[in-house]
Amino acid sequence: MKKSTLCSIDLVPAADLSYDRLTFLINQAYLNYYLPVWIDAAQFARMCAIEDIDLRKSVVALGDDTPVAIALLALRGDAGWLSGVGVLAPWRRRGIARRIIESIQAVAKTEALRTLRLEVLAQNEGGLALYQQLDFRRERDLLVLTLEPGTFDPLPLPPGVAPASPGLILEHYTAFHDTRMPWQRQLASCLHHQDELRGLALWEASRMAGYVLYQLQQGNHVVVDLAVDPGHPHRLQVARTLLTAMHSARPDMGGSTINLPTDDPLLPAFTGLHYRIWQRQHELVWEVGE
Repeated sequence: MKKSTLCSIDLVPAADLSYDRLTFLINQAYLNYYLPVWIDAAQFARMCAIEDIDLRKSVVALGDDTPVAIALLALRGDAGWLSGVGVLAPWRRRGIARRIIESIQAVAKTEALRTLRLEVLAQNEGGLALYQQLDFRRERDLLVLTLEPGTFDPLPLPPGVAPASPGLILEHYTAFHDTRMPWQRQLASCLHHQDELRGLALWEASRMAGYVLYQLQQGNHVVVDLAVDPGHPHRLQVARTLLTAMHSARPDMGGSTINLPTDDPLLPAFTGLHYRIWQRQHELVWEVGE
């Protein structure tokens, strides 16, 4: 990535900065954001590993040699994902966000990517407008869902449902998904942090019909992936059974899941069990070759 200078701003690879400096920049850039954002260096390093973020291709803007803005680029084959775009408050409205996004777009072309995707919160109208000016188009919406604790009664696992290793479960990922998953829910992300996950599978004889992968985190079941064989005649019922089994084992804990596509056929399994929509994001795509 070439260094460029304009209006006293230099663009450098994010890899030039330590994890400590990068996380400080992210936390400061997201102060007073629509959602609370705070991350430490270890969490950031883990996030980079899980999401395939390439800090050599990501960008930081320096103002007077001080980091003032950041944009992260993740790469998988010919697909890219843009995240973590943030500018420190005193440096906003100077065109810096546009410059760092255009820098990432230039990298996408150099890397011969086919698509570059991102998510933007529905209420972030300014961000959405900027991305659209830079030729990103809205593709679909993604939902953040939450569930209050105490919704379920404590019950034993139902017949056919049993714990299963994430490794075994993820062997069925591709066959069980008929909707394109966003970056953080893709198979690669799940594989990268399978050591942190728990799994339940519903078996019919010796055949897996569906599964749920989740983490226990801050009083919640964080659902990482819920999938059922698309050919199953009672697909939604299998999904509801798995979610109910997960929650009934620890009804004192709530639930959450991020970036669930609105076109996911299993969305009614969540909403039918009293999950509510907490946030909505627009998934945008830039067709790099166009």
